[in-house]
Amino acid sequence: MKNAVLPNKMAICEINPHETKFLYNEIFVQKTYTKHGVQIKPGDTIIDAGANIGMFAMYMLMNFHPARIFCFEPATHCLDALRVNLAEWADRVVVTGSALADLEGEADFTYYPGYSIMSGLFANEARDLDVLKAGARTQMARVSKNPIEERMIDMLVGNKLENALSFKCPVTTISKMIKQHAIESIGLLKIDVERAENAIIKGIDDEHWERIQQIVVEVHDQGAREHETMRKLFVSKGYETVLDVEEGLENSSIYSLTARRK
Repeated sequence: MKNAVLPNKMAICEINPHETKFLYNEIFVQKTYTKHGVQIKPGDTIIDAGANIGMFAMYMLMNFHPARIFCFEPATHCLDALRVNLAEWADRVVVTGSALADLEGEADFTYYPGYSIMSGLFANEARDLDVLKAGARTQMARVSKNPIEERMIDMLVGNKLENALSFKCPVTTISKMIKQHAIESIGLLKIDVERAENAIIKGIDDEHWERIQQIVVEVHDQGAREHETMRKLFVSKGYETVLDVEEGLENSSIYSLTARRK
């Protein structure tokens, strides 16, 4: 962990500076999780699946004053920074080293030390490298009028996915957590878990859908148009939806899906 100061002058612990910059822009500047009519009320309960170092949770706590945030982060390196960054709000935050999925038990987790935000239950170095390269091409296209050479893309991506670590982590489901903590209503379910989003959604029992008021999920199109399938599911559960692409991810087959109860 390293100490860093965000553009808003807040001191935090980080893992990789380039990730901190990306997360700050995504959450604090682009306001990815509060677009398309998403509203957080004081006293709401929030679930943060894929909490990383806590940037999303900090943004929620600083701006919307939820009663509780449940943070799920199985990567131990991220977990240490997460606990430090959220210590100020310890009375409103529940931090767990479990991952969310469709079943309880244990699963294999892959952690990328050089790019922790791409770690996950379904990490795949070849596919993840393609995602990074697509993002690099988009960035270069914005600043250069010249043809983009592949060697420049390789230089930008570098060795961010090298030295991956694999380990077992506990997994649980949203419905199990709802029962365990007697949660009557979830103001926002945020999911950013690198291809494990479908498993998390499968872990919601029919009886608990009505308790979830809003969802913002990063969906990976893995060749079966998973984003469209998930959107149809949300509509069938009574949500109004918006499907879009985050800035910088235009060519990566990654979508942002927002769902709000009518």
